[in-house]
Amino acid sequence: MDFSIIVGFLFLAFPAYFTPGPNNLMLMTSTAKFGFVKTIPHGIGIALGFPFLVFIIGLGLGEIFSLYPILKVILKYLAAAYFLYMAYNLLGLKIGDVVGSERPMKLYEAAIFQWINPKAWAMGVSFVGVFVVSGEGRFTSLIILTLGVFAMSPLSTIFWMLFGKQLQLLLKRTGNERFLGIIMALLMILAVILFLL
Repeated sequence: MDFSIIVGFLFLAFPAYFTPGPNNLMLMTSTAKFGFVKTIPHGIGIALGFPFLVFIIGLGLGEIFSLYPILKVILKYLAAAYFLYMAYNLLGLKIGDVVGSERPMKLYEAAIFQWINPKAWAMGVSFVGVFVVSGEGRFTSLIILTLGVFAMSPLSTIFWMLFGKQLQLLLKRTGNERFLGIIMALLMILAVILFLL
């Protein structure tokens, strides 16, 4: 494989993976609320679910957005509404304040969530559009892309979980645990704004 393609993938992947989005903010929130170890299944679900989504998009599912571009717009605004609803629900969140059946996401739930995550779709369609070649080498390039995505996913999940752990420690040390929900809600709103731009 051409070294310039690898460099290009890294230049596209790093900002996509490490900027705030639904996966990253939910991982950070879960780690701050439930702890690092309890959030590991959530992280694994993302690290497995997103590469699988990219692979399926590469097999042809992403063509739906090319044929019907309005679907991308509809998904974007429906997702924005959902994330604003999530931000509203985060407002009362406090560290260690587990209410009723509240728990971290399970592995399979996080993997399934990728199918309704608009940032995951946008990243997947972009990656496939840029790095999967047409013709004879299509499947090989798709496998290589999927492996690259699979290698990158744990890096961002661990990064955001560590960020959530540090946030938890900071809020506990300063006695501001009650502000966790407000911080998370504001970050979610910021992510929605950036996503819609």
